[in-house]
Amino acid sequence: RIALTDVLVYIYGLSGTGKELIARAIHAASERRDKPFVSVNCGALPTNLLASELFGHVKGAFTGAVRNRPGLFRLADTGTLFLDEVTDMDPEMQSHLLRVLQDGSFCPIGGSEQQSADVRVLSASNRDMALEVTAGRFREDLFYRLNVVRIDIPPLGERPEDIPLLVDHFVKQYATGDPPKLSRDVMDRLISAQWPGNVRELENEVQRMLVMSTPGEPLQLEDLSPRLNKTKRRESLPGTGALKDRVDHFERAIIAQTLEQCGGNATLAAKRLGISRAGLYKKLEKHQLHRQPSTSG
Repeated sequence: RIALTDVLVYIYGLSGTGKELIARAIHAASERRDKPFVSVNCGALPTNLLASELFGHVKGAFTGAVRNRPGLFRLADTGTLFLDEVTDMDPEMQSHLLRVLQDGSFCPIGGSEQQSADVRVLSASNRDMALEVTAGRFREDLFYRLNVVRIDIPPLGERPEDIPLLVDHFVKQYATGDPPKLSRDVMDRLISAQWPGNVRELENEVQRMLVMSTPGEPLQLEDLSPRLNKTKRRESLPGTGALKDRVDHFERAIIAQTLEQCGGNATLAAKRLGISRAGLYKKLEKHQLHRQPSTSG
């Protein structure tokens, strides 16, 4: 429904979650799919260069401008323009962008002739735009222009069920020859790992595994990076005693380990354990475990 209109979309997610992939998916499903998709990282360029990049410039506008150059708004005409890290724009650039979004026209740097382009604008950032407005770092009027529809992408740690699908995709994408299989231990380690770099970090990990693995052999724990290949001390099971006591001991160890892996997030831990959050709280009380405060924000 979003793709089939020209509504402006703001995509929020941490670095590495795949914001540009979401933007490209919207473009690919839209009526503009056969037209250009043009992207720019607004945080990678200073204001004068970003203005030239977006609106173009005329010959002689500044040192090094040896010829007329069309900007990305012109290059994306009839297509889609993706503004990544849009909250990194300084106030002057925010003002320029707002003017274009309001009347659809712009002027190349150093020029006097107004130009226009039929462009659908998608934007994204790894900082919450609404919070940037509250902090006074982003224009409120521009926020309301860009934030017609908002898409939030959860960090990879909050969607571990996606990890096997992503790993399978990346193995097929980067393997030379027949894609190798993964041992169960490797997949379990990938699912339980923390991913501060999100999907991009997982992609890099898979590429590394494929380089380090033995050709023709399944991917093993030793093929993982040192950060993931650390062998954690497992809580040993009591070898004697009543069955119920030994089962309780094992259950307590599993719950404590899962909570640690989830950074104290009870909702995520309950999901991984396949129980309700209320059920998890009962077991925490039963085993006298104290949930640590979540550090995930």
